[in-house]
Amino acid sequence: MKVNFLYVRHGETIFNVTNKSQGACDSPLTENGINQARQCSSRLKTMDIDKCYCSTSERATDTANIVLENRNISITPLKGLKEMSFGYLEGSDLTVPNSEMGKCWNAKDFTKYNGENRESFENRIRDTYQRIVDESKDGETILIVSHRGYFNYMLEALFNVSLDELEKENPKYLETLIPNASVAQFYYEDGKYILEEMPR
Repeated sequence: MKVNFLYVRHGETIFNVTNKSQGACDSPLTENGINQARQCSSRLKTMDIDKCYCSTSERATDTANIVLENRNISITPLKGLKEMSFGYLEGSDLTVPNSEMGKCWNAKDFTKYNGENRESFENRIRDTYQRIVDESKDGETILIVSHRGYFNYMLEALFNVSLDELEKENPKYLETLIPNASVAQFYYEDGKYILEEMPR
């Protein structure tokens, strides 16, 4: 059985512009973010898509609806596709040096503030994709609309790419990898996820 995936990060949000953390919390798309989603829609208009799963966050569901506008494709919101939870540190200013947000980000652990850590987040990612695969048919193409951090941790959870090694090569890797409304491609076959194209 083979399932093809297109992965889209949501468009730019107000929190993206103001450098605030937005994990499980939310902020709306900017005008630029709406235009980015429209450009993504144009980019994908010739691609056959069977169905879409998206994060339940407004920024992702709005992006999904724009990308699939005028196409008769079902959109299923899934909490399992939400960004990593930063707990009580949601909405923190990301520009403050030596902040608790920065320390937890570096440790990949927000459990001290009632959020998630690397292990719990990656388990959620694997469980969510297993559900999607179980609900899919051989040969289908699935659109996923989710988040930057979510894709970063997918690299480790699904594709066995070491985030630690990536960060050794580039300390800002997790912050810069995925542009808003970019598209990645991968597939699932015979129990394995194969990355074909990084977000661009």
